[in-house]
Amino acid sequence: MGADGLHSRVRALAFGDESRFLRFHGYYVATFAAPNHLGLDHQGLIFSEPGRAASIASARRPEEVTALLMFASRPLDHDPRDVVQHKAILTERFAGMGWEVPRLLEAMRQSPSLYLDAVGRIGMDRSSRGRVVLLGDAGYGGTIGGQGTGLAVVCAYVLAGELAVAKGDHRAAFQRYEARVRRYTRRCQQGAKHVGSFFAPPTRVQLALRNTMYRALTSRPLSRWFEKMVTSAASDLVLPAYPA
Repeated sequence: MGADGLHSRVRALAFGDESRFLRFHGYYVATFAAPNHLGLDHQGLIFSEPGRAASIASARRPEEVTALLMFASRPLDHDPRDVVQHKAILTERFAGMGWEVPRLLEAMRQSPSLYLDAVGRIGMDRSSRGRVVLLGDAGYGGTIGGQGTGLAVVCAYVLAGELAVAKGDHRAAFQRYEARVRRYTRRCQQGAKHVGSFFAPPTRVQLALRNTMYRALTSRPLSRWFEKMVTSAASDLVLPAYPA
């Protein structure tokens, strides 16, 4: 079983190079921990300019926030393992941006846990081959907005159940597993297609429309409808009751 993330080595060995399956959506995203200078408590803030955005959200440790930087870009020629290069890219891309961004860039330069990746999703017709089956981001992941952890847990449950029911026939189990989760996984992945244009709309007009829409959707009359809209994909599967 391959459950080793968006850049899965198991997938590459069983199905071929990542470039065949990873769909790039025109943005890059970085996350890291930063000091909670604003004293956020169960809160999150977004600051956007056309094509780039910064956000901070309270974390488990009250003295920290989770910072996110996102920017529109063509595919970058960069080393996925070169953190020094990643820090240089972010420093250049977010130079001159106001709000809390200078503080965030300083925290980013000091961070031991910086993560930078392209915003994309895995597109595959099948997630199994022979005795290999992919689970989680390896088979149907999205960099951000793809319901990653919850999606993986739900699909792990279905895969385990089908393997138990099949009594050793992995081919039948994999076939039923893929049939049960295909629509669900693809709906969840749609979030990765739109997360970049939500955080960092490419033009000022689109940014103003985003702000107007978001204010309306989070108002009291529409808040319940908005909650259903953003959770509908994640809850769009009735879990089978497998025998113990």
